[in-house]
Amino acid sequence: MTDIIAKDFFAEDYIGDREDMLRSIELLQIELDNFVNQHAEEDLQEAPFEVQNEVGYLLYTLGKDFYMIGEYATAAEYFETGLAFNLNTKDLYVMEMVKAYGLSLLNSNQGRSGIVLEAVYDDFCDSADFCFIMGLVYREQRQYEQAVIEFAKATQQKEDAIAGSNSYLSYYYAGQCREEQNRNGEAGDFYRKAQNYEPAQERLARLE
Repeated sequence: MTDIIAKDFFAEDYIGDREDMLRSIELLQIELDNFVNQHAEEDLQEAPFEVQNEVGYLLYTLGKDFYMIGEYATAAEYFETGLAFNLNTKDLYVMEMVKAYGLSLLNSNQGRSGIVLEAVYDDFCDSADFCFIMGLVYREQRQYEQAVIEFAKATQQKEDAIAGSNSYLSYYYAGQCREEQNRNGEAGDFYRKAQNYEPAQERLARLE
């Protein structure tokens, strides 16, 4: 089980309290229902790109609101539905939705299901956040070697939205993988690379 990661992933978009967010969700759900009703005569997944993009964005926004109030399982459902449409993987919101989907699965104890993100790996593997998330997914699968490879890739990328995804967080979780493999010497090396990250230092102290 992975500790809750990047709870504040959308922090800069958070305005108001939980009641405000619930009201926003209610209005968005009405907007989504109206949109679907307007296109009731067509298969949305066969609709023109502009239509698919619009419904994809609505689903992304709903998922984001649920994520911000900590309802990760519901957020994952909206993100998964949104990603089923034909979207432009270069669009910023699509990139955020892919990452938020992975985080939502991990934070709702569904991390193993994140293996589906392998299908879009080539589109997002230059992102530190995405490589870090894939590392966590592989860790949930107990594919420790692949997890460490992804964490290493994350450290080679530029700083991303998740603080520490290209540095201390990836080293910390790589260390956990090595601990699971009883390779404590290598685990300690990773924890040292995490430098002042307190959870890593606590694990390191237990190893020494």
